Amino acid sequence: MIATYAAMALPLPYKVAAPVFAIAAIVAAIRLFRLASKGDHTMLVWLAGTAGLVGALFFGGVATSQIIMWGPTVAYEECLSEALTDRALVACEDQYSQNLWD
Repeated sequence: MIATYAAMALPLPYKVAAPVFAIAAIVAAIRLFRLASKGDHTMLVWLAGTAGLVGALFFGGVATSQIIMWGPTVAYEECLSEALTDRALVACEDQYSQNLWD
């Protein structure tokens, strides 16, 4: 899940790795649940596995949606890299919101 979160912070061509890391985290969580169900493990193992699974699903879903919306996301990231003021940041966010609904 940490690798998924780190890949989310990268610009878009490299952000494609985030869903791959999310799938790996989901597989790891499922393996953890299978191993934990066979033995006497504390509730902390189940809690950590559940938190990891939920986080991987969330971050993987967000990264996948940004990849699906490739054009508006690239324009938004370019706008953010050129924005110097708070007003420019707000304009970038407004433009991104408008591009997503077009």
